[in-house]
Amino acid sequence: MANDYTPLQFVDPKTGEAVGWEYDAMREICARLNCVVEWEATSWDGMIPAINAGQFDIGMDGITITDERKEQVDFSAPYMNSQQFMLVSADEDRFATKEELAANPELLIGAQPGTSGFFTAVYDILDGDEANPRIQQYKTFGASVQALIAGDVDMVLVDAASGRGYIGANPDKLKIVGDPIKSEDFGFIFPKGSDLVAPINAAIETMKTDGYIDYLDNKWFYLTDANEADAYDSLPNLEGRAIAAAMANDYTPLQFVDPKTGEAVGWEYDAMAEICARLNCVVEWEATSWDGMIPAINVGQFDIGMDGITITDERKEQVDFSAPYMNSQQFMLVRADEDRFATKEELAADAELLIGAQPGTSGFFTAVYDILDGDEANPRIQQYKTFGASVQALIAGDVDMVLVDAASGRGYIGANPDKLKIVGDPIKSEDFGFIFPKGSDLVEPVNAAIATMQEDGFTSHLDNKWFFLYDPNRE
Repeated sequence: MANDYTPLQFVDPKTGEAVGWEYDAMREICARLNCVVEWEATSWDGMIPAINAGQFDIGMDGITITDERKEQVDFSAPYMNSQQFMLVSADEDRFATKEELAANPELLIGAQPGTSGFFTAVYDILDGDEANPRIQQYKTFGASVQALIAGDVDMVLVDAASGRGYIGANPDKLKIVGDPIKSEDFGFIFPKGSDLVAPINAAIETMKTDGYIDYLDNKWFYLTDANEADAYDSLPNLEGRAIAAAMANDYTPLQFVDPKTGEAVGWEYDAMAEICARLNCVVEWEATSWDGMIPAINVGQFDIGMDGITITDERKEQVDFSAPYMNSQQFMLVRADEDRFATKEELAADAELLIGAQPGTSGFFTAVYDILDGDEANPRIQQYKTFGASVQALIAGDVDMVLVDAASGRGYIGANPDKLKIVGDPIKSEDFGFIFPKGSDLVEPVNAAIATMQEDGFTSHLDNKWFFLYDPNRE
């Protein structure tokens, strides 16, 4: 890393920490591939030769993929497409196109040698002479931008992402003018023949598919401000506090035991890990039963509980809730060959049809009050200790319908595509929230973290990952 390309990689002036899009991307790549990143700083102009010589395993600095560079290093698949724009002083009114810039010999361009901006200035704006004195050369990209702010040059070429970063840091000093000059792809670089190219390409592909790349774009190009306070800076710091989190591992895909690995995983595990990453806390997972979770939280046995818990006024009397992290609609999950009913009215009208439910859950109460007669002891509702057991009873033919939210339904159908399906319109809409002991001081910080995760798209990434792409039976 060269730490010279806001917001891809730079030293945060507020903290002194090296951060950015590429730091987060590489950590996520290694989280998916089970590797460990050892960051090493180097200069941009020495990076490609160092990678070529095998000094590092991978390099990144918003590096444009070119045929010339491919002769020295191998590239990953593109992780970002960038367009080159003209970054100028906020009061610039002498030119707005590359032709107007080229026509005025007094106008100077700042550039870092060997970069895409340098070569675009030489070959796409000026006369093809790399020694043209109108191109003022600087050791770092950041130095060329500082020269622009100081008035030593009149234009610096930036990609759209980096331009937003620098304008965000200097809104009264910089602006972009004109149409894009050039479009180019960014990639990571490797020594020729590296065995890391294929696995990293595979990780990049999954990050594009599940929305993680979109989340990084939102975070670093739109929501992060290097010099001013932003949404992330305002998050509370819990200073490494340990958070005892209760899970029941019975609600695919929110929390469950992966049959391929035996590991407890799911949407809520990932969400809680991200919440603590943002708040500087540590999660201590503790398994408990669903029916004992709310009473246990009520007496302070755990700091937080989660199990796709619907926010209701009745439950609010026992526990505090977070802001909703998900809205769910209740659907009828049935066997794949079911043809006797397709609406809740048809189900209710046939006295022989049975419903499977876990006592105390939203599905149980929806069955009682929105489908049947309001009698919680109605024998048509077969009660099971876990939600998973009710689904297994459905598959076995012991009951005829189980109510599920859309997300969980997709998870169970994905695991049993030839055995299950959803019929009819949604029965009910409800919000899910985390639960806390009454008066917990964790509610406010967790709500703040949830708000940033919804704003930057991290929760959308989790939705894609767990509700649409995860298949418990696929290798």
